Amino acid sequence: MGYILGVSTGAFGVAGGEEKPQLAGLFKKAQAGITKGVKFVQLDLESLSEFEEPELEKKMKKDIKEKLGIEFGIHSETRAFGVEAAELDSAIKMEYERAHERLILILKHSKDIGAKYVLVHSSESEPFRLLERTLQSCDLVDPQGNPFREFLTQNNWLLNWLISGNKENKSKEMIEILMNIWKEKGKETGQIDKKDIENAFREKGIKPQNFFWLELLRGRTFEEYLQDRIMNRVQSEEISRGKKYVEAEEALKNMIDEGIRRSLEITFVDIVDYVVSLVQSRDLHYGPERWAYYFVAKWMEENKDPLWEKIVNASIRFFAKRDGISVEEWMKKKGISPERLTIEDGNFRTVYEIWVPAVSARYIYGHFFPTRKEYEDPKKYLDEDGMIFALESPMGGRGIEEWLRLANPYQYYFLVEEANKQAGKNIFAIAMDFEHMLSLRIDPGKVIELLPEDGGKYVRVIHAGWPSTLAPAHLPIEVGSDQQKYLYEMYYKLRQKGFGKDKDCYIIFERGGPESFQQSVISLQLIIKFLEKDIPPEKLIEYPEFFGIDVKEVASEERQRTVIKEHAYDPLRGLLMVPEETHGFLGRAAVEKGKIEEWKREKFR
Repeated sequence: MGYILGVSTGAFGVAGGEEKPQLAGLFKKAQAGITKGVKFVQLDLESLSEFEEPELEKKMKKDIKEKLGIEFGIHSETRAFGVEAAELDSAIKMEYERAHERLILILKHSKDIGAKYVLVHSSESEPFRLLERTLQSCDLVDPQGNPFREFLTQNNWLLNWLISGNKENKSKEMIEILMNIWKEKGKETGQIDKKDIENAFREKGIKPQNFFWLELLRGRTFEEYLQDRIMNRVQSEEISRGKKYVEAEEALKNMIDEGIRRSLEITFVDIVDYVVSLVQSRDLHYGPERWAYYFVAKWMEENKDPLWEKIVNASIRFFAKRDGISVEEWMKKKGISPERLTIEDGNFRTVYEIWVPAVSARYIYGHFFPTRKEYEDPKKYLDEDGMIFALESPMGGRGIEEWLRLANPYQYYFLVEEANKQAGKNIFAIAMDFEHMLSLRIDPGKVIELLPEDGGKYVRVIHAGWPSTLAPAHLPIEVGSDQQKYLYEMYYKLRQKGFGKDKDCYIIFERGGPESFQQSVISLQLIIKFLEKDIPPEKLIEYPEFFGIDVKEVASEERQRTVIKEHAYDPLRGLLMVPEETHGFLGRAAVEKGKIEEWKREKFR
């Protein structure tokens, strides 16, 4: 077991004109890697059609693997390649189905041609915060791909929670509260005030989830909606009777009161039907995926889902560590109570980066553990000694660096852990790309420190490159550079937590231009050599070889000192009158006869 060094091939769609012929399909991409001094290449998949290349399976297994001895992994579709990639954490039915279908096809074809891994970006879907400006279909699914209508029907308590904040159905109690307020206030003024409703509900522990209702009811709270329903009924009766309510005789008032009660009973039934129908409709709305995420978050919270509890708490620990304060201080700063880690709490709910990753992870998990016969099980294409599935942080969007739904390896570590546990084998893995992480304001060092003591064992792929904060940079790693030393320090920390100790791990230089390979491959070879010797980073100063200085080679310190001596007086050349200063007395005759070049070649023989 150890580290396998490889390079990425690059994408046909972004290559220069001269290089395009080398990247025209998976077979050509694999061939292009053989001149880079490695035995492993990462093939950048730009389209499912690349698997349709004639005799691809034969060429990849015979010509690439057997004849050339090259192994390879697949970097799946990504928006970075200009692909309209389907997202595994989408709650939109059409997107969920498309993502699952493409996942199956990519895994199947990748296994057929002999790939060692399939890697995908953990989440490139529309950031949760931007959904309110994104027009989407209301046809939603739950994390298992079930129509959301079925999910709400099977978990009817979620609708009760939406209306009253309780798992039990409180509609009768709420109607009685409303009728009591009406009898007390309405008979005097013919009006009912929403404040009276709010106060009465609060006293009885009834808490409509108005962050949700404000969207569904076009800017009205649930209390305002109930107030409107009562007053609409009263006004309708007043018009039909030709008399104001306060002026009516007692018998008429009682009749109107019964009409109000009946109207409220219908309202509570209709509002539930409206919600259930809406989440399975093709109506367009701004960001209905948020509704699915809110419901699933509450469902995970109530069921003590391990992904909810672990990812929410991990997110809090990471952000506290990033800000250099304690968890308690960070939560106080955000106004979050440790006892109120619930979607109902406004302060908790609006810190989306805490809980949205947990729901995103649950949707990804659902694709790999399907319960509906319509969805094929992707796990049958995976094997811990064959082809594994790895999640990688996407690149950060400028201006929305922290808004992606699931981007931090520390968060999706718990998804990988849980998925492996349920699968009964280690077929899911983490891929770390420091450039991507830094572009998302995720410090790799802090992530590695926070991982459990054996957390490095799930890191099976590293995308190596100059650790730039501006992705995609994909700059070369120069031998002896600070960047080379930084990467070594990070990999060494990962190794202490199990990285590369039990299973083969792939360290892939993700290329920039064609000129970026040579130095980077040498740098990574040196990194791997010293990792396998378990040399602590602080001891590297004792090993000049790590920095490209070897006394046995042309780049040795002694050789460099000699070259410096020889050229020390070069700036004075041509300024001195005595040629012996340059050539020595023995070289004077050579100068006079015009044989200086021959003399130079023979000088040290």
